[in-house]
Amino acid sequence: MDIQRQLEVAAKTNHLVLVVFYADWSPHYEWIGPVLRTYEKRTVELIRVNAEENRVVADAHNIETVPAFLLLHKGHELWRQVGELTVEELKDVLDDFR
Repeated sequence: MDIQRQLEVAAKTNHLVLVVFYADWSPHYEWIGPVLRTYEKRTVELIRVNAEENRVVADAHNIETVPAFLLLHKGHELWRQVGELTVEELKDVLDDFR
């Protein structure tokens, strides 16, 4: 399934959707998956977007710099972070929106 379709499907759920925009040369933030699994019942879904390969999706979300993180609910942006993000910062954000 392509990225745009993943976003469309996720927007129809009641889950929070964390979209991580990256590039091959930037950190991939592999620790995010295990952090999200700590939230019960998969209330947070993760979608990773290579901004260089999916420029249309990145442009649609006004992503000019990576890494960038968006938290969406039903297609609406709740939170955005451009630049580095720590485990603690992500947990704080997710706790605020759960």
